Amino acid sequence: MYNCLKKIERLFYEKTGITFVNKEAIFYIKIAEIMKNASIFSCEELLQSLQSDENLFKTFIEELTVSQSFFFRESSHFDILVELIHKEHIIAPSILSLPCANGEEPYSIAIVLLQNGIESFSIDAIDINPKAIEKAMNGKYEKRALINLDENIKKRFFNCKDRYCVVKNFLKQFINFYTLNLFDDAILTFGKYDFIFCRNLFIYLDAVKKEEALHIFHKVLKPEGYLFVSFSDYFKKHAGFDKIICDNKIFYKKLPE
Repeated sequence: MYNCLKKIERLFYEKTGITFVNKEAIFYIKIAEIMKNASIFSCEELLQSLQSDENLFKTFIEELTVSQSFFFRESSHFDILVELIHKEHIIAPSILSLPCANGEEPYSIAIVLLQNGIESFSIDAIDINPKAIEKAMNGKYEKRALINLDENIKKRFFNCKDRYCVVKNFLKQFINFYTLNLFDDAILTFGKYDFIFCRNLFIYLDAVKKEEALHIFHKVLKPEGYLFVSFSDYFKKHAGFDKIICDNKIFYKKLPE
């Protein structure tokens, strides 16, 4: 049984780059739930099904990459973003939000830019979880997700009723949502970005995948573009980036090639 579970864990890592080495208890609980819902009665049957059934593996990804977020999380990054756009006179900045979870981050970025008079920009928002992308595109959130937003922002950007708030269509037009794995080569076809927000992903990657992720971000950033990560993310300094500390916040600038 244990060897079979380790094989499933390895399969998930190989296909997604995400490791559960330090979170195996959560991993095994999720496996038990998936087996119950799919009426699968042995670990070996689950392994075989995951290898042959693409839809089941998509469900597997959905169950194992569920992430909770809220609007204006680590908002000091957004303040730095606005400052950099103005300071460096970046016209029509292009931004990547990955993973974007249920859409709170890209919508927050769009709100901040519009609130600061920046009206020409584009955001690509990417997540491996198709259910998360579906929710992000719908733009419907419980009011508690908007706890950090004042009433004027809520009125300008959302239609709120009862327990829910829905993103207004004019805000949605700034964001393109995609279901995609960071480690899929297709990411390299999206173009180049001035800014990348990749927050709360590196904590799920091992050293090998962290290095690979940084290499990808280096490729898709414009010359001297910026990478923002979460305070909980950690990786050794990458040769292609300069580490910047501002007001106790760490972010990275792509070094000239």
